[in-house]
Amino acid sequence: MDLYFEQANVFSAIVGIFGVKALHAVSPYKKHKHPDVAQQRFPDLSLHGKLKPPAAQALESKGSTRPWAIQSHYDHPGWYVVWRYMVDPTESIKPGRPVIIWRVDVVFLEKDDWKYEGSTAGQGGGGRTHTFGVRLPATKLKDAAAYVNRNVILKGGKPVMTETVDYESAPPNKI
Repeated sequence: MDLYFEQANVFSAIVGIFGVKALHAVSPYKKHKHPDVAQQRFPDLSLHGKLKPPAAQALESKGSTRPWAIQSHYDHPGWYVVWRYMVDPTESIKPGRPVIIWRVDVVFLEKDDWKYEGSTAGQGGGGRTHTFGVRLPATKLKDAAAYVNRNVILKGGKPVMTETVDYESAPPNKI
């Protein structure tokens, strides 16, 4: 939790890294064998560990607290797994769990799905590196949820927990 309160954007990267570790362990998608490439380039994983996979076999793992937005330093086509999480430092939602994954989106994005979001970085120094965002993310992600915690709803654009529901009779959350 100290890292989250120190620099939340770094924490999102760590959530994405844990996603990479999980997918590497339990799926046919594997991290690149060379650590520098695995840490600095697209994609995070590829089907059976191919060194230069085609877009259909490339997989990037992202962590985000935002309900819809996806940001990246790349605009590459490929599969994206987005781990939507909320931070609960008091562990009042789930005892022993200060971080809760409330939605996991799996979506294939084309190069055209990305838009450049500008940067103040330049030759003179300073500013952030360039980023790309997904155009119309709510539309693109409408049917992309692989997992949704039905106890989470969006309120004021933020995920919040609701009362516990009966999973057998409750319809999936429409977020």
